[in-house]
Amino acid sequence: MDAIRQILASFRSTLPAGGKTAAAIDRGAGPEEISACATEEGLHALAGALFEACEEQLDAAGDPTPQGSVIDVVAERLREFRQQLPADSATARMIDGGASLEEISEAAQQEGLDSLASLLFEAEREAGGRS
Repeated sequence: MDAIRQILASFRSTLPAGGKTAAAIDRGAGPEEISACATEEGLHALAGALFEACEEQLDAAGDPTPQGSVIDVVAERLREFRQQLPADSATARMIDGGASLEEISEAAQQEGLDSLASLLFEAEREAGGRS
């Protein structure tokens, strides 16, 4: 949890006081809820950092995450990111068309959506390690 607390502390001072993400952090919500709020508010760097910290925490615990849960988390994050993307976005078209994670990641990287590209890269790596 230390990594998550550090991430939240580093981002908290930059967040608008009236936002959902700031309110979630202030009331001590879990990282999943904070990440969802951050994604909704377009704070993709925070959402991505929380996702990665949670994944690292699971890896450090030594408890293997079932493949289905990784896929479920990625699918949920893709839905959240998709809601924030304009219709003419290549990444949005890839998501809507059911493209592979690799293709979506490449489109995200080309459009400067680094937190999404990073999240998908980590998901691909995680999925590859559990096959």
